[in-house]
Amino acid sequence: MSFFDNRYYYVNKRLLSVIGQWPFQSRLESNMMFAVTSLFIFSLTAFEFWGLAAGITDLNIIMENASPLLVNCMMIIKFINCVITNDKMKVLYEDIEQTWKKKCTGAEKEILQRYAEKSRSFTIRYAKEFIAVALYATWLFYSTTPLVITWIYKLLPTNETYTARFLYRMEHVLDMDKYFNLLMLHGFISVFYIVQVPIALESTFVFCTHHICALLECIRYNIECLQSTDFVLLEPNIKDDKTYHDLVDCIKSYKHVLKLSDVLASNYAVSFLFLLGNIIICLSFGAAEIIIIDIQLDELIRILAADLAQVAHIYVLSMISQRLIDHSSAFQDVIYSCDWYNMSIRSRRLVMFTIMRTTKPCEIKAGKIFVMSMENFSSILKVSLSYFTMLTSLQESEKTISF
Repeated sequence: MSFFDNRYYYVNKRLLSVIGQWPFQSRLESNMMFAVTSLFIFSLTAFEFWGLAAGITDLNIIMENASPLLVNCMMIIKFINCVITNDKMKVLYEDIEQTWKKKCTGAEKEILQRYAEKSRSFTIRYAKEFIAVALYATWLFYSTTPLVITWIYKLLPTNETYTARFLYRMEHVLDMDKYFNLLMLHGFISVFYIVQVPIALESTFVFCTHHICALLECIRYNIECLQSTDFVLLEPNIKDDKTYHDLVDCIKSYKHVLKLSDVLASNYAVSFLFLLGNIIICLSFGAAEIIIIDIQLDELIRILAADLAQVAHIYVLSMISQRLIDHSSAFQDVIYSCDWYNMSIRSRRLVMFTIMRTTKPCEIKAGKIFVMSMENFSSILKVSLSYFTMLTSLQESEKTISF
């Protein structure tokens, strides 16, 4: 039985295994799941691009195909980035396992258990219910709305006719009456894998971030437990300076946490950068499409469901990144509040240099430029709104000129 089969990490393991990105699964299973995921994601993207390229002169086709195509490209980038950084992520997984084996008793184990339980609860209650409900609901609404609306119109006693539209515009390159059911089945499965990629990767980001926060909390506990005496020798023998050695151990642990934080940030830097850019563009296109283009009920539901899922996606990532910032920022207060005045001179120097380093909190940056935080999350929504306003104003200007 693997260590990650315990109650804290089993869900994360299964989510990654579905897309073939769990580093400890067998090579055969990993290659098979990777091939299936890649087949459906890349084939759906190819169909959407084909429809966009063939109808490049039609504004309606551009608006309706560009938004889902951007989302697919974003998921492809995240998926490829996960494949490239799989070995680095394996370092984080191994560190989690080693940390649990080292801190097998005492208060530190209780801290690890508490944060692991938080990670599990978050993955189940939020990532599984909040993100997964939003994303899986998007999958269902996005994939099945044309069929559901068609059935509703057939059952209702109305003389109105309804022509079901596909998930993206393809009627100008394919006979949709002939291939509609086949393409619907392909789209239904493909959208499932597109949704599965962010759920698996971001739930992994959640439990790795919680692990780093737990290590920071363990260091905080150890610093608060540093022993000091009223009678202080300013320059005691280094062998007898127990506080100094305890402080050195805490600083070594802190350097290890900084290293893990850098590994986590570097692994997600590229994917988060493209994620932010795509979300801003997709939200703007989706909102403009509702106003500019004459759309049907099924298209309105798909657009709103996709926009809601993207907002929920970036919100959760910003919230988790904010937790890491808060934990690392609070660490400075812990260092400053310790009994440094009752320590030896060599210990005071260590405290001084540590305080200088803690002024820079651990941060998750998109492309090493944009800090993922709740403050910047609101900025993303403002930028998306401004682009939406610009698109609508351009459309109004075109109508005025044509008039």
